[in-house]
Amino acid sequence: MSTHEDLREAAIEEMKLVESLDRGSLAAWQLEQLNEQLAHAYANSPFYNRLRCGQDLPDRLLDYDSLTALPFTTKENLRDEYPFGFLAVPCRAVSRYGESTGTSGRSTSSFITYEDWIRGNIWVEESFRHYFTYDDTAFIAIPYELTFASYDIDRAFERLGVTIVATGTLNQICPFDRLVQMMRELHPTCLVCTPTRALRLFHMLTDQGYDPRDVGLRKLLYVGETCSPSKLRKIAEAWDIELITAYGSTETNSLALQCRFGRSHLSEGRYYFEIVDPDSGKRVPPGEAGEIVLTSLRSKAMPLVRYRTGDLGIAGDAPCTCGSPRRTLQHLGRISEAVEAGGITISKLALEEVILSTPGTGVYYAAGERDGALEVCVEVLPDAGANIYRDVQDAILGFFRIHAVVKPVPRHILTAAMDRMLKPGSLSLDDIEQTESATV
Repeated sequence: MSTHEDLREAAIEEMKLVESLDRGSLAAWQLEQLNEQLAHAYANSPFYNRLRCGQDLPDRLLDYDSLTALPFTTKENLRDEYPFGFLAVPCRAVSRYGESTGTSGRSTSSFITYEDWIRGNIWVEESFRHYFTYDDTAFIAIPYELTFASYDIDRAFERLGVTIVATGTLNQICPFDRLVQMMRELHPTCLVCTPTRALRLFHMLTDQGYDPRDVGLRKLLYVGETCSPSKLRKIAEAWDIELITAYGSTETNSLALQCRFGRSHLSEGRYYFEIVDPDSGKRVPPGEAGEIVLTSLRSKAMPLVRYRTGDLGIAGDAPCTCGSPRRTLQHLGRISEAVEAGGITISKLALEEVILSTPGTGVYYAAGERDGALEVCVEVLPDAGANIYRDVQDAILGFFRIHAVVKPVPRHILTAAMDRMLKPGSLSLDDIEQTESATV
């Protein structure tokens, strides 16, 4: 029986192997792992076993084109099979169990063995090695309950000698007021949270008459939210910090991690990725945006076959200076976050860039459809000119060819709404209206 240290050493050797391959050799290795994973899923996962028995599916893939003969796995499948329908090992082999938040529907369950866990965590550790050291103190201000991400980050930091302060978020033990006070007293060098939460903490400090830069923060590891370049620039400039990101999901842990040159590389040692048209399900040409679809390569507890993540992205084939054969990812946010207005679908990320790149705008906003029109509520800076709202309207019209109603909203309304949210970057017009009603 393998010890934990044996499994770790084997995982490290596999990581080194993957990084030593060229693109062609990596593709051949992935195809071999895909076939082993399919055999495991068909034999041991209740969901995939039923799927295999009920449909004429290939037992073995001869190439990647034959993967398209397999049906997609969806979030709804995971919900329908809650809790054990995707579990492919005995319960005694499960090292960690997690669940989705359930904010967008019924909860889903996730399982990993220790081998699954360490296979993913060594990649996180290797990525973080370029950015974090034993000289760092990190506040991890994301949920620890029923989630893998915080522990994944926590353990990687631990291996690197980082001092960890596990504050969590939206909890009674460490509410935001206490978190801010601790930042003033302990002077962390690193903060782990969503980008919007980092902005909120910055403004909580300024509201107390404290210069946030006196905290000594040098790095923000932002997770759980995709941001426009303008928003990220405003965060970096406000705090005067370096921004690092990691992309993952409840079901998979990390899916893309930064190399030392700041490019996010897909976790192609653990997953095979496809980029497909969200409507047709067909693969898009290289370099085009589409939905990120993944198939696990090495998962013991919970293999997934052609799982539709609901995230948009662009996979890049251009070689990276770091030398990794793995493709890069430009994450473009959630499909469900698109704004529908006047019969037009607008990318939330693109809309955010247009709004926040307009001179005079702050960092908080919300947008949606009201009475068939696009409505935008935006924070503006105190010294913004009288034409700021017209400027935002013109910018939206020029980019999207759609007229928008742009309204002011006080920061205290925006922040009061966000303080109740797990993902404050998903602030909606409904959230603002509910908060305004509650404060009347």
